[in-house]
Amino acid sequence: MRKCLKVSLKNVFLVITLSVATRAAVVGYGICTNPNQEAGLCISIQDCGLLFEILTTNLTAENKAFLQESQCGQDKSQSSSALQVLVCCPHRLLKERTTESKGVPGNTLPEVGTCGHVLSTRIYGGNVTKIDEFPWMTLIRYQTGLNTFGFFCGGTLINSRYVLTAGHCLKHPDMPASWQVYSVRLGEWNIETNPDCVEDVRGKKDCAPPHKDVLIEYAIAHANYVANSKDQFNDIALIRLIESVEYTFFIAPICLPTSDELRSKSFVNTTMDVAGWGLTEKKVPSSVKLKIMVDVWNISSCQSTYRTFQMPISEEIQLCAGGAPSIDTCRGDSGGPLMTTQKINGREAYYVVGVVSYGPRPCGLQGWPGVYTRVGQYINWIKSNLVA
Repeated sequence: MRKCLKVSLKNVFLVITLSVATRAAVVGYGICTNPNQEAGLCISIQDCGLLFEILTTNLTAENKAFLQESQCGQDKSQSSSALQVLVCCPHRLLKERTTESKGVPGNTLPEVGTCGHVLSTRIYGGNVTKIDEFPWMTLIRYQTGLNTFGFFCGGTLINSRYVLTAGHCLKHPDMPASWQVYSVRLGEWNIETNPDCVEDVRGKKDCAPPHKDVLIEYAIAHANYVANSKDQFNDIALIRLIESVEYTFFIAPICLPTSDELRSKSFVNTTMDVAGWGLTEKKVPSSVKLKIMVDVWNISSCQSTYRTFQMPISEEIQLCAGGAPSIDTCRGDSGGPLMTTQKINGREAYYVVGVVSYGPRPCGLQGWPGVYTRVGQYINWIKSNLVA
């Protein structure tokens, strides 16, 4: 295990001035409070304009003390001590990135009836989803160059302002350093068409509204997620949209497993849904939203399987599902939801039980399940990081 060392700001100045980069969206590590008791986001000091300016142009004794007291952690995945420093950046300093937004506050979770809508005509075992199926599914768009963009991860809309995804979708050794999360696409079905349309049995065309691309205000990776760790524990993250979204038949949130019953349930042998636009058996991303059905494994069997590669599996914070030949999540599905329907107080709804974390390469190997972050164990973390 890598030893954790406290990084002193006094040793950072000369290095960090050479490391400035313009981010498409800030990646943070949680909500925090600064020395002035202002609520903020724990982020890299280079992403907090005023604090970075103080560090590089006005490092008086008083300001130095304030910056040291503003430290809220380290990004242990960074090799440079300069980039490891995290500070509590007040929300008022991040306001320039956002717009006034009306509608449901971002710190409110939807109730059953609003979230997790189950289609009455749901068909089991299909591969291509219906045009309005899983309306909480999102695509995360990355800026990969000066004017180049691409979709490389998925996510799940959980309320009017936040998308749930995987920590490795924000930072990972396989991700080029120049890539930045940029926006989230909502209401998508077929990436190649806009709007999306289908024909009914009478040949009548039925079209969905155009998809919606929303810029990312900032993203929060779990503070204990270490990108280059073998175990990939705490592989979970939240994305805050720059504006609230209105719910429609094609854009709607999924329910979170907030009840004690769902948070502690093992779900062993439960058949669940997974959806996304990831690689197909032809080794190319799907243009249409696909779905598969997977069974949840007994955790000891999963631990035994992954022990071959000395990869620990935690029963408390991870789930294993799948393992059937050629049926698996794959690259591009990362961050998407592992879903199940549950009837609570007589009302059935979809709940996001897991977040796609990792699996075997190549995908779809018989006897090798995919590994998912167990959402129920992170409900308190999710709630604590939601801002109105």
